[in-house]
Amino acid sequence: MKKDLVDAFKTTEPIPRPKVTTPAEILDALRLIHDLAEQDMLRCYGMLVLNDRLLQALKELPITMRKTWLLMLP
Repeated sequence: MKKDLVDAFKTTEPIPRPKVTTPAEILDALRLIHDLAEQDMLRCYGMLVLNDRLLQALKELPITMRKTWLLMLP
């Protein structure tokens, strides 16, 4: 086992970077939510730029549930 760990550190292959959601993608997702007030949109934007997992969870919800879910977040 120790040999495998040492071999792993010797590799020169680059580690792939995780996909980062762009601010434009976040805004597009929020714009799909009808009747989301500007203040609520900005608050949600602030949360989503810090946590990509929240954005992925938002995208999985049906469009009719997204506003309610976002407004329930702390």
